Amino acid sequence: MLFETRKNYRRLFRPGDSYDLRREGSKITPEREDVPAKYASLLDWYAREFAPRGLAKAENDPLLALRGSGKKLWADEHADQYVSRLRQGWE
Repeated sequence: MLFETRKNYRRLFRPGDSYDLRREGSKITPEREDVPAKYASLLDWYAREFAPRGLAKAENDPLLALRGSGKKLWADEHADQYVSRLRQGWE
């Protein structure tokens, strides 16, 4: 339900935020019947105004769209060895 943006800073989780895949399908918001009636409008606010702003999909984000694009370059060697090989002769 909370997302750490940096050390000691948290905000409400938004769809599109990164998370541990072992938590896939976990609850993001409380069930409406578990919330006192006077706070139910906060669930509506979250769904209507806060959560949609976090929809960052890879196809909409040019940096996220690059994820995995170079994996064929070092498919036959460990990534660290690949980088070391590229850096040979630097200085």
